[in-house]
Parts: sequence; structure tokens; C-alpha cells
Amino acid sequence: MVRLAATACWAASFALLSPGCGFERATGDAMGTTYAIQADCPASLPHDRIDAELVRINALMSTYDPHSEVSRFNRAPTGVPIPVSADLVEVVGAAFSVAERTGGAFDATVAPLVGLWGFGAANARPAPAGPQVEDTLRLVGYRRVAHRHDPPTLEKLQSATLDLSGIAKGFAVDRVAGLLDDAGCRAYLIEFGGEIRALGKAPGGGPWRIGVESPSGPDHVRTLMLEGSALATSGDYRQFRETDGVRVSHIIDPRTGYPVRHGLASVTVVADTAMVADAFATALLVMGETQAHRFARDTGLAALFIVRADGGFEVVHSEAMATYLGTGSAP
Repeated sequence: MVRLAATACWAASFALLSPGCGFERATGDAMGTTYAIQADCPASLPHDRIDAELVRINALMSTYDPHSEVSRFNRAPTGVPIPVSADLVEVVGAAFSVAERTGGAFDATVAPLVGLWGFGAANARPAPAGPQVEDTLRLVGYRRVAHRHDPPTLEKLQSATLDLSGIAKGFAVDRVAGLLDDAGCRAYLIEFGGEIRALGKAPGGGPWRIGVESPSGPDHVRTLMLEGSALATSGDYRQFRETDGVRVSHIIDPRTGYPVRHGLASVTVVADTAMVADAFATALLVMGETQAHRFARDTGLAALFIVRADGGFEVVHSEAMATYLGTGSAP
């Protein structure tokens, strides 16, 4: 998880600004989580437009809403092109692009496996047997769904269920950023369920300072500096359950059908958009430390890894992440 490091006019974790900083603050609830915005704009924040946009995105992409566009697609028959919104196709296309680049480590059709293991919109259930996993794995694979931008349609080539929870919040952050850009805001920081996008200088000057939390407590292990980029973190240490004394992570590897069981506890990715950072953070967490670090090195992806080691945690990062590392980080 991430949190804000203190600045001259900003206390950690989105505390209220002191008078005279010139920044306006907005908070709210959307898509099953909370958001917080700090922005320096020539006029007031477009609160109504922000709330309306988040409600609209939820109505497109929530698997918890049976009336959402993605839920309606999930109930649709195989072999029939379904007209959908351009935004839904954009997100599905981005998800499938990351799936292709990561060899399926990120896969928006993983929902049947998530449900089988008792996470997501499904109720908790006992750990499945091997044959159940193998049968369910046959229902997963991003190539089972075709998408078209003009006209915007989705089509099941084979039975499939879309779950965009690993990328939709990032898309929402980017859309809110677009609204603030349209409003002429000179600087802002948007945080939505752990996904972040920043522009310009923080209150008091300098880049926005984002603290990456340790899995073992509230202290931050590194401070990242953002001025015109986005950040997302994926971790397996907050949402899990125990079955027969075995820790079961909510992060399911779409390639194997099983929850991840490696030493990588958390991945933070910095990218141009929150949507891209969101998807790649999940993909790298699925990969595990060795494969993820190699992928980030080979692709130039800015990634920071928190790895379980000798009863504690070790922090390593890709070469591209060095650009964003600030002073005052933990050794």
C-alpha cells in the first residue's frame, strides 16, 4: 500500500491542508473504495462531474453490480457480438495488451478462478481439489474474448467471464485526472483505492512525496517522488484467508489456477497512466520476484519490490524506478 509522506502543507495520509496553501480537497466513496483529491485549480474542483464520472464507470465495470455493462456481457451467450461503451472496450483492450506482454500473468478473464478460491464477488468456500482447478482453468484465457473499437463491441469466442478489478480503478483515476486537466488545474494528486496520479508541484513546492508502506506496519520503506506520472501497488499481505492452516492469497495466477506462493509481498509500479500501472503491478506480483525483476529490467518498467526474507522484508527496485526514489527513504 502507499501513503503520502509529509510536505510543508500536507500531513501524511491526506490530512487537511493548512490555510493559504491554495489547494482544495475532495474525498468520497466510489467503486467499493474511497478517493481523495488535492488540487490547485483556477476555479473550484468540479465535484459534481467527478462524482458523476465515478458513478458512470462503476455502472460500466463493476462485477458486483448485476446491471453493469460488464455483468450484462458476462451473462451474454457465446458467439454474439455485444454492443458496449467505448470506455469498456478501451479498458478491455488495455487489459488484453498487458496480458499479451506478460504471457498471461495478468488476465481479465480470471474471475472463475477467483470465485473458485472464494474471493471476489463469490462467497468463501473450502480450498478446491486439483481436478476442480484444472476444470476451471479451462474457462480462463483472454483470447476467449474478442474486442472491437469501431463499433465498440465485445464477443465471447468461448465461454468467459470478465473481471476488470485489476485495472478499472486505474482507469477511473485517469478519467478524473482528465477532468482536472480540462478544468485547468495546475497541480493535483488523486488517490483512489491505492492508485495514484500526480501532476505539478505539491503544496509548499517540490514533487509529491509518496510513501510505500511496509507489509509489517505503517512505516514506509521508500519514498517516491512524482510530478507527472501515476503509481499503483499490488500486495498479497492484506487480503488472504487461511484454509487448514495454509495461507491462501487472493492473488490467483491465471496461468496455473492457484494462488501465488512465492516471496514477493508487494509490487509498486510507476507509469504514465494509472491504468497501465494498475495492471502491471498485478502482473508482476503474480510473476514472483525473479521473473518480475527480469521483466521490469527488460522492458524498462519502473517497479519496486518488497520481498519476504529471513523473517523480515527486503526492498529492491528496477533501474527505471531509481528516477523516482526520493531522499529520506529507508536504507
